[in-house]
Amino acid sequence: MPDTIMSWLDGVGSTAFTWSAVAFVLVNGAGLATVFLTRDRGFVNRWTSGFLAVNLALLGTGLGVPLVALAARSVVSAVTPFRASTQADAELMPASGRETDWPR
Repeated sequence: MPDTIMSWLDGVGSTAFTWSAVAFVLVNGAGLATVFLTRDRGFVNRWTSGFLAVNLALLGTGLGVPLVALAARSVVSAVTPFRASTQADAELMPASGRETDWPR
């Protein structure tokens, strides 16, 4: 199960980065094309804050989601050996819990 979670987190991070990069190129390409085709400075003045907001949101998702996925993968990989060792110890421990019942 941890392998499934790790691969899913890896996929989410790379997918978020890819879609954010594609959207960044499309949004800014459309903005540049509009400015060059219309030659209207008023367009720049009206839409600069909107483009800035979209670019900041794309930057946040393109970098933030992969970083959060990396942190989650680190937590999963750090907790997994602990969880596996406690399950193995629980299987070895006798039902009564007394030390004298341990296999020698």
